[in-house]
Amino acid sequence: MGLKLNRRVAAIKPSATMAAEARATQMREQGVDVISLAAGEPDFDTPERIKNAARKALEAGLTKYTATTGTRELKEAIRFRLKADTGLEYELSEIVASAGGKQAASNVINTLFDEGDEVIIPTPAWVSYAAMVELSGATPKFVPTREEDGFILTPNQLRSVLNSRSRGIILNSPCNPTGAVYNEEQLRALSQVILEAGLWVISDDVYSNMVYDGVAPHLFCVEPRLRERGIIVNSLSKTYAMTGWRVGFAVGPREVMSAVGRLQSQNSGNPNSIAQAAAVEALTGPQDEVKLMMEEFRRRRALVVERVRALPGFALTHPPAGAFYVFPKVAKLLGAVWNNITLNSGDQLADMLLERAHVAVVGGTDFGFPDHIRISYANSIPKLNAAFDRIEQVLRTLGF
Repeated sequence: MGLKLNRRVAAIKPSATMAAEARATQMREQGVDVISLAAGEPDFDTPERIKNAARKALEAGLTKYTATTGTRELKEAIRFRLKADTGLEYELSEIVASAGGKQAASNVINTLFDEGDEVIIPTPAWVSYAAMVELSGATPKFVPTREEDGFILTPNQLRSVLNSRSRGIILNSPCNPTGAVYNEEQLRALSQVILEAGLWVISDDVYSNMVYDGVAPHLFCVEPRLRERGIIVNSLSKTYAMTGWRVGFAVGPREVMSAVGRLQSQNSGNPNSIAQAAAVEALTGPQDEVKLMMEEFRRRRALVVERVRALPGFALTHPPAGAFYVFPKVAKLLGAVWNNITLNSGDQLADMLLERAHVAVVGGTDFGFPDHIRISYANSIPKLNAAFDRIEQVLRTLGF
């Protein structure tokens, strides 16, 4: 007999972003000089003060199990940072720390949604939302936003997809992959539709500290009534360059968080004890490194927007207002022939750029926009310039 897998697991595709980075890594191991603009990972080192906190935790022997949902110290630090950054106040019983923002989001989705439910996902969207919703048994309901609207979901678009099965919505501001940031007026208009429909709303705040002009207003500050049916998901990975440390958290109504904690007690247990101690320092210590990192990302953004707009066949209407990605449209390049293959999607263009230019980017299909690609500028300015020089040269060979 052939191997029989759980039907939901069998249907899940690998993460497109991780697959692109894995291919780049494999080529590097084979001696190919690949420049990666695929990873959603800051290229900065974790700040020394955070690493020192981990060293002290090791020396103190903090190597045992902790409370399943995180230490009291970490929850206090999360509560402190939330209030400092947003003004929102939560009780410790409303906070669950997990092994990264991805686990936090997955736990929340699996806790809230079930067979027969529809979860609204405005696209372009992070590639893992849909898989998480499908694994819960619910159905992702994709709502394509418009480039002319800055990839912002409008109230009318939201109303148009509501039905008796609509149970939740996932909002991400700043957005991966577009860098779009909702302003207060846009959030207020959306919140009225969400309230009327009685939806659960998951606010993915992973890039909330990565905004280039001002701050990203928080949905639950704009409309406090949404807190009763609202969950915040966040992570330390991007803000503090702690991707490998795997610390994230979810915050929301006590009853939901209690259920999330029960789920986590069975599927993983507590986040890494040393990483939790490091996270306390990250959240409560000086935030100078965060500002310095954003200054560098601002310089890179200016360069990348200029270089992308100069590439033949690439169109970028709106520069990113947050995060560290651009999401250009490449429709004018589709139909070109490379190696006897007609390029029909951004994914195929990404494959070609990896093979010919040795530059890794991510095709737009799994983000919901197959005629786009995502380019991360979490790389040094010299590397970014070298990558765009290579891309430009390859496009010329195709006659563009």
